[in-house]
Parts: sequence; C-alpha cells; structure tokens
Amino acid sequence: MEPIHVLPTPSQAFNKNRRISDLIRAQVQHLKHLENKLPAEVRQQLPQHPIVTEDDAARYIAPMTRLLRSLGTASALPANVVPLSRAKPQQPSLPSQSLNIAASAKKAKSKTDIVSRKGKKP
Repeated sequence: MEPIHVLPTPSQAFNKNRRISDLIRAQVQHLKHLENKLPAEVRQQLPQHPIVTEDDAARYIAPMTRLLRSLGTASALPANVVPLSRAKPQQPSLPSQSLNIAASAKKAKSKTDIVSRKGKKP
C-alpha cells in the first residue's frame, strides 16, 4: 500500500485563548448534561469553571472523559445514565389509525394509460 503523506499541523491550529467553536460548545453541553446525572460527590471532583476559551474547554473535557471512561461498564453507571454502546436508536412511532392524505386520494396512472394517450390527439 502506498503511504499517505500528511502535512504537519500548523502552529496556529490550537490557540488557548480563542473562544470555543459551536462544535466544542455542543460537546461541553453534552458532557454537562451527563455531569448533572452523576452523584454530587463525583461532580465535586470535576472542574467547575466558566468555559469560554479552548483552554477552558480542554481543562473540562479531559477529566470528564477520563471519568466516563473509568465508569465504562453499565453496572458502574448511575441508573439514569445509559451507555452509548447499549443505547437503542428510537424508532418513530407510527399512528394507530391510517391517515387520508390528499396526494394519495387519486390512483396513480399506470404506464399503459400514459402510452395509450400519447397516440391520441385532443
């Protein structure tokens, strides 16, 4: 297999003082949601500071990730936290009664109806 050449990461790629992006903000929100489900004594061990810059986010995400990875098994998690590996995707519920939709009220034209009309002139 041919090697793939990867350019080095530019030095300006990480800036500790840059405001967090929407992607990092969403990740922090997800972790905060999980943190709120943890027992109070566990939450006290996590850093509690405002998350504004990339450095702030890194100082929160790293210990939170370590904690979640250490819990690992479903038996170690609190009852209200479902591990992602065991979470089942929710399927949309279907209505119990059929719906009458205006677009489906007409019968679709078959190919023979379309072919027979092509030869006729109005």
